[in-house]
Amino acid sequence: MGTLKILLQSNAVNKFPIHEEIGKNWGNNGNFMTGRNWVKPLSGGTGAKQSTIPVGGIDNWEDKEHPFFTEIAPLPMGMDVATALYLLINRVDKKGEVSYDTTTKKLSLNWDQSHTAKMRENANYFIKKMNRANGGTRSHFLFNNGFGADVCYHPLGGCVLGKATNDYGKLKDHDNLYVLDGSLIPGTIGVNPFVTITAIAEYCIENLIRQNEFA
Repeated sequence: MGTLKILLQSNAVNKFPIHEEIGKNWGNNGNFMTGRNWVKPLSGGTGAKQSTIPVGGIDNWEDKEHPFFTEIAPLPMGMDVATALYLLINRVDKKGEVSYDTTTKKLSLNWDQSHTAKMRENANYFIKKMNRANGGTRSHFLFNNGFGADVCYHPLGGCVLGKATNDYGKLKDHDNLYVLDGSLIPGTIGVNPFVTITAIAEYCIENLIRQNEFA
C-alpha cells in the first residue's frame, strides 16, 4: 500500500502525472478469516503447543465450486483451547480500486461485501466440511460471528505489471521510476505471496540491469 500512497498522494496533492492504471486491479489476495470451537475437546483438541506462524494448509483449488487454499493459523495460548483458526486464500474475481482522499489525507478503497461474497461462501462450506469430519462448531465469538471479511494480510495490486508498468516494473510515462513490490500482482496469487513477490522483484531487476536501465 506504500507504493500506492506515494503515487496517488503525489498525483492528488502535487499533480504528479500517473498512468490511468494506477490504483486499479487491487485485491486482498482473497484473505478471509474463520475459525472453529470445540474441536475434539475430549481427544486432544487442537493442542497446547503450537507454532507462532502457519506451518500447514489445506489445498482445495481442484474443487470447481469452492476453489481456495486454507492456511491453518496457530493459536499459541499455552494451553489447549480446542479452537482452530483459518486464513482462506481465494480467487478475487471482482477487483477493487484504490484512490486518494484529499480531505482525510488517506487512501480510499472501493471494496465492499460484493467483493467478498464468494469468499464468505467458501468459508462457510469449509467450516461445515471440517466440522463433519472431526467435530466442532463455527467460532461465533471470533471476527464477525465467525467470518472475518474485513482482514487483509496480503494486499496486492494497484500498480500491475504490464499495465501500470512495463514488463519489468518500470512505471509507464516515467524514467528512473520503478515498482518492485506486491502492487505488481493483480489482486491475488493463490498462496502467501512473499516468495512470489521476491521472485518477481528479482526477475524485474535482472531484466532492468540487462537493459542498462541503471547505467
